[in-house]
Amino acid sequence: MNLVIDAGNTLTKVAFFENNIIRHLHSAAQITHDELEQMMLKYQPSRAIVSDVSEKTKAVAPWLGKRIPVLHMNSETPSPLQLKYQSPGTLGSDRLAAAVYGSSLFPSQNTLTIQAGTCLTYEFVNQSGEYLGGSISPGLDMRFHAMHTFTAKLPLVKKEKISFLIGTTTQESVLSGVINGCIAEIDGIIDQYKEIFPDLMVVLGGGDTFFFDKTLKNRIFAVQNLVLRGLNIILEHNYKC
Repeated sequence: MNLVIDAGNTLTKVAFFENNIIRHLHSAAQITHDELEQMMLKYQPSRAIVSDVSEKTKAVAPWLGKRIPVLHMNSETPSPLQLKYQSPGTLGSDRLAAAVYGSSLFPSQNTLTIQAGTCLTYEFVNQSGEYLGGSISPGLDMRFHAMHTFTAKLPLVKKEKISFLIGTTTQESVLSGVINGCIAEIDGIIDQYKEIFPDLMVVLGGGDTFFFDKTLKNRIFAVQNLVLRGLNIILEHNYKC
């Protein structure tokens, strides 16, 4: 049994994998020592991997390391991909994990893996298994908050799925601008990649996948728990090395 912890900008996710299948998943703003201990007693993991982009696991990491071997994910952690990124020290472990899982679904193919979360991230892996990089832009919540924060009168609008283009109120106009704007961005980025790589496979994951998986004009493969699954592959890869 593998323990996989992904401490992101918004949520901390804890998953227990057995034979590459998630047997238990727990999500919270921050994981407590007692919660982790109870889950470990129940599922008895033999090893763990931790990806922490926000230092949320500082309190539990020393305790965990005394009980089972722990792989702390960073840019130098071996993975199935060849890293061609020019600034690997600044590469988020969540981005690399997403790329690992996305490319694992389509080995030896050009793959674009998109994460719709705090940010929209695009990770490209070529058919030779080389991670080249991608792009990062603001996610839905960040766009809503930015429009409210940096203007005098625009309200803070709560995200929701919409089917309209023309907003007939200020709230609807903000919703249309953010939601439809992100849809147009994602489709536009995919189209640009396809001009260079016509055989491109596209994988979409992240907490806001719901807003895009059925509205994009491009064909995509929606995946839940993309980063967790990628981290589990990286953990397995390191124990096979």
